[in-house]
Amino acid sequence: MSLLRQQPLAVQINRENCLVLQLSRRGRHFVVEHFSQQHQSSLTDKGLKPDSIVSALDYSATHYQKIPLDNNQQVEEQLLERLPPQLKLNTGISYDYFTHDRGEEAEAVIGQRSALEELLVLLAPLKMPVQVVEPVYQSVVRAVNAVLPYLWPDNTKFETNMKWVVVELRQQQSILLYCKNGVFQRLDSVDTNNLVDFLLKAQLSQQFGWVMSFGDKAIQSQLERQLSNQQQLKHLALSTAPFFQNNVAPIVSALDNELVLLGLALRGFSQWHR
Repeated sequence: MSLLRQQPLAVQINRENCLVLQLSRRGRHFVVEHFSQQHQSSLTDKGLKPDSIVSALDYSATHYQKIPLDNNQQVEEQLLERLPPQLKLNTGISYDYFTHDRGEEAEAVIGQRSALEELLVLLAPLKMPVQVVEPVYQSVVRAVNAVLPYLWPDNTKFETNMKWVVVELRQQQSILLYCKNGVFQRLDSVDTNNLVDFLLKAQLSQQFGWVMSFGDKAIQSQLERQLSNQQQLKHLALSTAPFFQNNVAPIVSALDNELVLLGLALRGFSQWHR
């Protein structure tokens, strides 16, 4: 079940700018009700349908971990014992978790409370309740799962356990999100200059069979060229354009590489909620 109703407002904050997206569903298709870019200092609710806000914290403000559980201790206590050093030094954290494998393992998301509070202050001018703040990787994975049916090549061979890595291409360090059958497993960061070598070595150990990428357009073109002759490692450039093919062309073009924003907007629709 979805946690949200109606048409949640997705807000992604990048440095000084805020991207705002609101979707509705018509039959089996999604329609863009509102898309805009606003400056943080002039964020306004004008032209928006009143609803709740969904937003995300960047990779640097969150930490994901899986831990084996000891039945003799509370889950929260075990999570806090295994905090990474950078969070142990932080004065305040917020966390959420769920257990599986009959209570033998927990998946936890830990965020810096200061980053969360700063985000809430930035969203306040919209005068709408903030319903969800999630780690940005959850938004990316949700969006990828939504657009993939429109992007698979015709000759794709589907396997029982398909593994892929989603790469957010950045100038200095790129972010790698490892997935199995569309479910997030873990994340990593790699020096972008060494990205191709890293991917080829990782593929040899059968960590994944597909590389899916988005982000910096220049790096994207370079990556496509470098992986074009690889037989075992298949590359797929991610795009939102086919997903929004029934929408007005300028909007589709503007949203083509906004996977985080799309993933946030889809949070309100149960198919992609996790």
